[in-house]
Formats: sequence, C-alpha cells, structure tokens
Amino acid sequence: MGLSDEQYRQLLALRTDLRRFLRWSDKQARAAGLNPAQHQLLLAVRGHGGPGAPTIGDVAEHLLLEHHSAVGLVDRAEAAGLVERVRPGSGGDRRVVRLRLTPDGEGLLERLSASHLDELARLGLGLPRPVPGAAQLDAPAPPEPLPGAGRAHLVATARVYGPHQPTAAHGVLVDRLWPRGLARSSAPFDEWMSDVAPSTELRRWYDHRPERFERFAAVYRQELGREPASGALSRLHRTAAERDVVLFTATRDLALSAAEVLRQVLAGGRG
Repeated sequence: MGLSDEQYRQLLALRTDLRRFLRWSDKQARAAGLNPAQHQLLLAVRGHGGPGAPTIGDVAEHLLLEHHSAVGLVDRAEAAGLVERVRPGSGGDRRVVRLRLTPDGEGLLERLSASHLDELARLGLGLPRPVPGAAQLDAPAPPEPLPGAGRAHLVATARVYGPHQPTAAHGVLVDRLWPRGLARSSAPFDEWMSDVAPSTELRRWYDHRPERFERFAAVYRQELGREPASGALSRLHRTAAERDVVLFTATRDLALSAAEVLRQVLAGGRG
C-alpha cells in the first residue's frame, strides 16, 4: 500500500525543519567562537553515557569519524583550551586516554545547549521524554510471559569478557553495542539480539549509577512491552522455554545490569 499525500508532506516538513535546525546550529556555534565540528565534539564528550569519561574511540563513534580524524579534532580542541586528555592513575591502564571538558568548554557548551533546546521546542522537534523523575511514568509491570515461560530451564547472566567453559546453553548478547575489543570469531555467545536492549536514551541516563538502578529497571521493563523490544523478548521467551539460556553483557556489575532485569522478566518474576 502506497503512502498518502499527507505522509509525504510530513516527511518533507520534517527534513526541512531538520536542515533549518542544523544550519541554525552551525551559525550559533560560530557566533560562540566554535566551528560546528568542535561543537559536536564538546557534545560528544559531555553527553557520553558510558561508564567513565569517553575515549577518543568513543568520540569517533559518536561523530561517525575515522579514528585519525577524531584524534586531529581533539588535538585542535585541546590547543584551543576546550577539552583535555586524562590518563588514569597508577592503578589503571596508562594506554587508555579519556577526555573531559575544560571549564571554558563546559561553559560554552552549556550556553549553546540551552539555546538549542529552546530552538528545538520552537520547531516542535523536542527531545525524547526525559527519563529521570518523570512523574507521569508509572512503574510498569513486566510483559506477560508467553506460554511455557514458567519452565524449569535455566536463565543466567554472564560477562562477555573472561574465560568461558563450553556449555549446551544458548548464549545471547543482549547489549545494544558490540563489546569493545571482542573479536566476532571469539564471541562466547550464539547470537546478538540488540533490539531487546534498553534504548540509547535510557542507557545513557542510567550511566551504571547504583542509585538509579531501580528507576532504570522500571522504565526498561516498560520498554520491553513495546516494539521492537517486545518482538525480541518473545523470541527469547520461546528459546528459554526449550533450553537453558545465558544472557551476555559487557557490563561489569551483573547485578545492576539490564541483563539481570531481563533475566528476571524471562524467569517470570518482578525481582
């Protein structure tokens, strides 16, 4: 069935508004003394949702750049006093270099971001609903288990890194991103099901902060009731009804991971 005239008009209006916003954003950045690439770099450093400050590799991923291009961008921003490289202390891996904003970079980004949020609201292109403290969001119940979910098969969690003993259990990677540094040929799982992972917005808000886990788990359960996560969850239910399943994640603290929430849902409990 073809699209309606109204749907074509909506797509055109959306793309036009996006182009207007990006052109406006570039002008705002230049007026603040930044070029658009530097503005995007500051946002990538400050908005990174992973554990700890971002590496240059993280920034390259956010900006869709080759690693050497990201290095050059960081070099120029560091010379301009916008970002700084941070190496771990004596107990960390000295080869890992992370990035953080300088006070000047933080101030510039904060002022730009406030005006950008106002412009997004004016265009009707608001950001996704914020996760923290959303009063209108009731703590959701888990999706209804499919027939067979109350089976005796094991559902366990495990980290993708480290030694793994051969097992007959079916391994599933349930992270949205492929684990950094893991070769596909040495992956300890059988399939990757990224659709069942928390949304990018929720993952970045959670940031693996223990005090946010309860809220994170509640919102994640709600996401599991919507597509595409609900479809992936249904497939997992069917697999778990037939055999043991191990949910793999790169998260260090399994007890406070999305994989653990998913394990509880598959096991039929609220946890």
